[in-house]
Amino acid sequence: MRDPELVSCAQRAAADLGQAWAMWRATHGRNGRTSPEAVASYVAHSIDHPWGRPRVVLGLDAEDAKELTALLKGARAAQHSW
Repeated sequence: MRDPELVSCAQRAAADLGQAWAMWRATHGRNGRTSPEAVASYVAHSIDHPWGRPRVVLGLDAEDAKELTALLKGARAAQHSW
């Protein structure tokens, strides 16, 4: 049985991630490139992870995935530079 609190947390995390990505795209002039669709969603389970752990999945097109990868790599590099 899934823990309702964990499910709720995963749903909120998915919504927050989607909003954060939309805000980043808007502030960097990326809104017109693709249609505004949900970027993240909650799934009840994963083949690769234990049943009791809700998962959040990303659904990005290839260009957005490249941008997010660069953003995350840049943040990680900046974190380790000091």
